Order: sequence, then structure tokens, then C-alpha cells
Amino acid sequence: MKNIFFLICLAFYSFTVQAEHFVEFLNQETFQFKHNNGESGEFYYPEIVGSGVGLIDFDNDGDLDVYLVQSGNFKNNKKSDQFYKNLLKESGKLSFKEITSDLKLNNSEYGIGIAVADVNNDGWNDIFLNNLQQNKLLLNQQGLSFASFELSSNPNLWSTSSSFCDINNDGYKDLYISNYVNWSESNNPKCYNASSKRDYCGPSSFEGQKDTFYLNENGTLIEQTNFFFPDMPNMPGLNVVCIDINNDGFNDFVVANDGKPNTVWLNQKGQKFIENGLFSGLAVNAEGRAEASMGMAVTDYDLDGDFDVFFTHLMNESNTLYKNSGKGFFQDVTNRSQLSTSSFAYTGWATNFIHVNDDIYPDLIVFNGAVAGSAESNDLETFEQPNQLYLNSARSQFTTITDETWLKNKAISRGAAFGDIDNDGDVDIIVSNNNSHPQILLNNLNPQNWLGIQLQNNSNIQIELTGSKGKVLIRSSTDGSYASANDSRLVFSDAQLKSFDKIQLSQSGKIIKEIPMKATNKYILVKLP
Repeated sequence: MKNIFFLICLAFYSFTVQAEHFVEFLNQETFQFKHNNGESGEFYYPEIVGSGVGLIDFDNDGDLDVYLVQSGNFKNNKKSDQFYKNLLKESGKLSFKEITSDLKLNNSEYGIGIAVADVNNDGWNDIFLNNLQQNKLLLNQQGLSFASFELSSNPNLWSTSSSFCDINNDGYKDLYISNYVNWSESNNPKCYNASSKRDYCGPSSFEGQKDTFYLNENGTLIEQTNFFFPDMPNMPGLNVVCIDINNDGFNDFVVANDGKPNTVWLNQKGQKFIENGLFSGLAVNAEGRAEASMGMAVTDYDLDGDFDVFFTHLMNESNTLYKNSGKGFFQDVTNRSQLSTSSFAYTGWATNFIHVNDDIYPDLIVFNGAVAGSAESNDLETFEQPNQLYLNSARSQFTTITDETWLKNKAISRGAAFGDIDNDGDVDIIVSNNNSHPQILLNNLNPQNWLGIQLQNNSNIQIELTGSKGKVLIRSSTDGSYASANDSRLVFSDAQLKSFDKIQLSQSGKIIKEIPMKATNKYILVKLP
């Protein structure tokens, strides 16, 4: 009888574990890294803004390695960023080894964000670091080390996020950098909460900054902001994504601004950009109000053949979902998508659409963390908030999931990178928590059959799934989320394989390759012209 009771309990426990969409892989002993925001008691604004995390296959061994961005204090004795090699290929199981010094990495700046791309088209992924002052480009030396270069025309700009994106269809990825506000130790005003206690200021206490753009000329990044963006305003930019929002064959930029209207830069056939935020519908919400935009996610959530955009916001504001109604005109559909009231109590940062159950509808994840203390206390513990998962449905409505262990664990979450860390056919997450340890969340989808694709050169490639469900747009990009670099590989599970016939790759409106939707149960390299 005891044995039967034990088996029943074991079966119930197994079912309970499987019911969770994610399981936490990490504890603080796995990565010997703890983010340090430099908390000084002076309420320096950068303390609550970072940091991000990057996923990058730096050695081309087929698995994702991890770059953890460190912030530090303001006395020039910060701890280094840390780099961890994924030993999945070597050991056959998920584990990591810290190799920062082996790769000659030493970012001495106060770190905020990270971006990843093959800048010089040599087949090796490179790294760009968004810092409080001097940004850095780390060129990959064929998986053996990184060569560091300072990359800032103005070291006084505080950059937060960035996007590598080919804007003129020359095959090289250019770089757009979102810059935040004009803060310094000497420009750190005193702000107070409702209980007259000292607290962190917000962006309205500072002047915004102009974003920066670098044109990639045959592998060399050259600052060309004024030429391509002659009307660039001073704005508190926190994030940027690259998408062709009007399907004209040229990549555009959407910038998330903190408390100011979001910016939309429409590409004029690679010659220059014009601002189109208000006309596109992405600048403000349905009430005509600018919100404190931070995280960004882009996907075709309603499977209608165009990209939609989601922003995370400050508490007492809802996160906002914008549906693309065609040709780059967007409508705020937050309320009818059932995404409004659940986010009022939280401040959202990193976010993305990924599949957590075996259907064809992308689900939504939001990581939260406050930017101000409670009325009773401004200790950092009061900044901790739970995270959120929303399941998408065929009606394009989202159901909030709350009763899972990983959702209940509170932290001051900021950046998160999304990718298949254990190469099992689903998208996992590594989360960067302010002033705390990172977390790896492994996706429990575990599809029996799946198709994985790595595009050798994804510059300005339009990716469509075609079949009985019509046409659905797919992104292969590392930007979005918040201050982090995602896995650019594509992965499709059982339901997608059964619902769509092929993957169609196009460039400048011309189909250049078609891939059948057949299971490989591994990632295959697809070479493009």
C-alpha cells in the first residue's frame, strides 16, 4: 500500500512539474556573478536602469554562450563583465565555464546593455556594449579572443540599447544606438516620494539625448547620425528595434522613449530617415498619452502577415500592444487583447513573444521591477516584483498565468535574452536582475519534433511561413527585449510543422529560398546569397 501511495504521489508530482511552463536551471553557485548597481545612498539614476545580458555563439560550436553586463560603482573600481562558455557540446549536458580573462575581456565602464552581430561579415559574431559613457565594440578574433575598440563620437552620451540592422541592403549591418538622458554625478538632483523620503528621480528631471547612428562601410562603423537622421530630437531613449514596418523592402527603426512619444524612423530607400511616430500610431496610446516605454517585443501575434509591436511601461500605466493594420499603421488593441489591467501594478522591462505551448500562437512574457520605493521604504527589496506570462489564443486574446513557481519569485528584473540555450527545440530565457544574480529559465515545451534554422546572413531577409493558415511573418533578429541580445536562430515545433508547408525567404520582394517545414530535431545552417 505504501508503494502504491508513493507511486501516486510521484505521478502527481511529475504532473505538477510538467505543468509549469519554465523551470529555473540556475542558482547563484552556477554563475559566479552578481550584478552590482553601485548603490551609494546618493540615488544616482543609473543604479536602477541596468543591466542587460547577451546570448552569443562566439566560437561557432552550435550552442549559446553568455555575456553578463556588469554596472559597478562610480569610483572607477568596478568588477568586470563576465563571459561564460556553454559546455553543452563538450559535455553533452548544459553547464557553463567562466572564460572572461581567456578572451581578453575587460569592460571597465559602467555597463547597461549589449548587442550582437557579425559586424565585418567574417563569420564570427561580435559584441557591442552600451555603457554609461564610453561605448565599446568587441571584434571576435575567430573564437579565440575579442579585440576592444572605443566607439563613441561623444563619450558623455548615456546609451542603453542598440540594434544592428542593414539599412541600405548592402549586406552589412549598421548600428542604431538609443541614448537616454543627460545625467552625471554633478547633475543628480534630489527627488522625493509621496512620503517626502528621498528617492530616485525620473527621466523628466533630465534633458533627453540624441540617438546615434553608425553606417557600416565594408565592416567599419562610421558615425553618420546627422546625415541619415537630420531631424534627430533629444529624447529619453531606452530601447530600439529594427523592422520593416511598411513592407517596402527597407528596414525602419522604432525607438521606445521613457515618458515621451515613441519615435518611428521610416527608411527612405537607404538614403535618410524621416520621423513618423504619430502618423504610424506608435507614438502614444489609444488615449493620446505618451507612456514610459522600456521593453519592446515584435512579432506577428495574430498571424495576419505583418509585424505587431508590444511595449512595457511604468506601473500605473498599462503595457501596450499595437496591432499592425497594414502598411505600417498601428492601432492600440491592449484592452481588447486582455493585456491592460494585469500590468498596472508593475513596471515592465524585458519582454518577448515565444512559444510555451504546442500551438501556432506566440505567447508573451514580461519581466518586472520597480524604479521607485514604496511610500514606507525605498530599500531595494521594495523594488522586487513578480514576472508575467500570457498565453495567446486563436482569438488574439491573452490569458494571464500566475500560479507557477518561476512567476512568483520576485526580483528587480531588467534585461533578458531569449534563445534555445539547451538546443532542445524551444526558447529558453536568461534574466538579468538588478543588484542580484542572473537566472536561467528552461522552457518545458520540449517538442518531440522540431525544425531549427540558422541563417548564415539574415540582413534584410523577410521570412514567411506559408500554408493552410495563410502567411505569417517571422523575425530573425537579436534586438528587442531590453538592453539584451537574443538568439537569432529560428525554431518551429510540432504544431507549426503541421500547420505550415514551407518557409519562404525573400529579399527586396524576390523569393530567394524556400525551406520545407519538416522536422530535423537539430539546427541546420542555411546559406543565403
